Amino acid sequence: MRFASMFPCAAAAVLSLACGRPEPVEEPSSSALFFEGSPGSAGLIPRSVLFGNPERVGPQLSPDGSLIAYIAPADSVLNLWVMGADGSGARQLTFDTNRGVTDFFWAEDGEHILYMQDMAGEENTHVFRLDVADGEVTDLTPFEGVRAYVSATDEDQPGTVLVEMNRDDPMFFDVYSCDLATGGLTLVQDNPGVNEEGDLVLGYFTDEHLSVRGCAAIDQETGEITYFVRDSVEAPWCVLLRFSALDEVAPHAFSEDGRGIYLTSNLCSNTTRLYYMDLSSGDTTFIAGDSLADVAGVVFDQETGEPLAVSFNYLRRRIEILDPSIQADYDYLRSFQEGDFAVVSRDNADSTWIVVYYDVRNPATYYLYDRRIPEARLLFQAIPALEGYDLAPMEPVLITSRDGLQLPCYLTRPKRGEAPWPLVVYVHGGPWARDYYGYEPFVQLLSDRGFAVLQVNFRGSSGFGKAFLNAGNREWGGRMQDDVTDAALWAVGEGIADSSRIVILGGSYGGYAVLAGVTFTPDLYCCGVDFFGPSNLVTWRETVPPYWRPLDAMMDVRVGSLETDRELLEARSPLNSVDSIRVPMLIVQGANDPRVVKAESDQMVRALRDAGLPVEYVVYDNEGHGFAMEPNRLDFAVRVEKFLYDHVPGVECQASEVVPGSTARLE
Repeated sequence: MRFASMFPCAAAAVLSLACGRPEPVEEPSSSALFFEGSPGSAGLIPRSVLFGNPERVGPQLSPDGSLIAYIAPADSVLNLWVMGADGSGARQLTFDTNRGVTDFFWAEDGEHILYMQDMAGEENTHVFRLDVADGEVTDLTPFEGVRAYVSATDEDQPGTVLVEMNRDDPMFFDVYSCDLATGGLTLVQDNPGVNEEGDLVLGYFTDEHLSVRGCAAIDQETGEITYFVRDSVEAPWCVLLRFSALDEVAPHAFSEDGRGIYLTSNLCSNTTRLYYMDLSSGDTTFIAGDSLADVAGVVFDQETGEPLAVSFNYLRRRIEILDPSIQADYDYLRSFQEGDFAVVSRDNADSTWIVVYYDVRNPATYYLYDRRIPEARLLFQAIPALEGYDLAPMEPVLITSRDGLQLPCYLTRPKRGEAPWPLVVYVHGGPWARDYYGYEPFVQLLSDRGFAVLQVNFRGSSGFGKAFLNAGNREWGGRMQDDVTDAALWAVGEGIADSSRIVILGGSYGGYAVLAGVTFTPDLYCCGVDFFGPSNLVTWRETVPPYWRPLDAMMDVRVGSLETDRELLEARSPLNSVDSIRVPMLIVQGANDPRVVKAESDQMVRALRDAGLPVEYVVYDNEGHGFAMEPNRLDFAVRVEKFLYDHVPGVECQASEVVPGSTARLE
């Protein structure tokens, strides 16, 4: 069964550089890029290898295990393909020529594939049905300005899926049953918006038989969350539990008999742990936990619904086996190949798995694993062209902040030159997300060009327990930014970084951290690269998508209230301190970004230019909060590389010219 996050929209909503005042520069008038590389550029890893489309990625087994669907490019656009489980008969199923297909799964009938896709980066995703036999594609939710997604499927109801969408009210998502044969939609759960207690209804979750039996609501003043459950769709809602905005409880799945629910919770601990809760008594049974890291993922038995394994990730991923029935499988897979691995697809009989291996130098290598033999057979690598290049290793490090907090970070040293190196502080988005140990194309690009790269899990990052998460509350531009600063200064103190050549780079919240870094610590960085970052916390909060609005009370806790914390938000907004900036900036924006609207970058660029500060501003049409189109990813990489080469002495740069098909334009 496919069981979606309770808050797929709300969860996805949280967001993933010398120093004298520079002379004014003329506004650029052309978006074309033509430049020669540095003298040693011939031996550099091509940007096309790091930022181009993968060769093949994301394989998923059909329910009966006979077919494998996967994503591969056709004319530089990612499309769906299918082949036999033995690797035979590969054929293209979709023929998209725009933004491509990246999010799909098999319907339980084995005859259809469902995929979600927006039109231009605005994130109003439609649900499409693809007939595997003849390739016919049908838009099941052909409604303009509506966000839709598939929330659940059931092996015992192969012709039905549950779809949630905000068709009636852009703030709230109703639940529909979709008949795959006809495409018909039937409302099964209306979201009233406000429940009888006066709380805003955040969303619903289902049991193993597609019955809507769970609901979450949020107090509009305090951000307190209440979970409700019911015995059946006809029964009344009953309170399961309440918890504050400072705690976290997340349902994962109902038990097969419907009498209990598996959930992760930190109500009785700092980190989230896996529990079973009896719905009639409310009693909980502890299953697994870690003292340093939250639960990162759970694997469930497809027949019994019981948890088989759980994973945690502090600095590196750790898997804990809960059921001895899969111990031999995991022992085999651990011994089969080095690197971390994950089971990414299983047939309904649970006899065949698709397993992905990955590490810092390998983004993904997929194997078909037959549990009955046991035997693993290579399917394909995502980016086989990487094999010819010597990628840089990544080193987990713990850095102590100025107030004694341990910051889990990752350091990548370049394979050329000697320390101290130029340093890029690469700040992750979210901010309620985190950096992981593993392959990251930007890290490898920067390292290959001669930079050390430091990725900082600052306070407020998720995955490290609620004390670490809540230490970031109302600390945007404050202690969260201090952590980034402290990490950069640590690298200087350790002899890793040259203090005159420190760059700050990041997207989404990371983009905000870039703007805050060059504003609030103007002597630390030599240049900055901001992509999709909010510049004013007040205007950003006022322009978020409507389906984020039910989370306003939570955002008040995490970021700050527009009513009671407005002075704080204004003070922490880089836009209001532009005169402090002393370094060149590259600012990048998707024209259709719904999370951080274009006006956020527009106003920052306008203020920089009014102050006579050098800024390059690149806007990508047909993109939103990220890059879906290969030409735009490549163009973005070109511009970042060239910008850093121009402003950081001693690094390498690969030659390039304009990227065909990119929608980039300079403003």
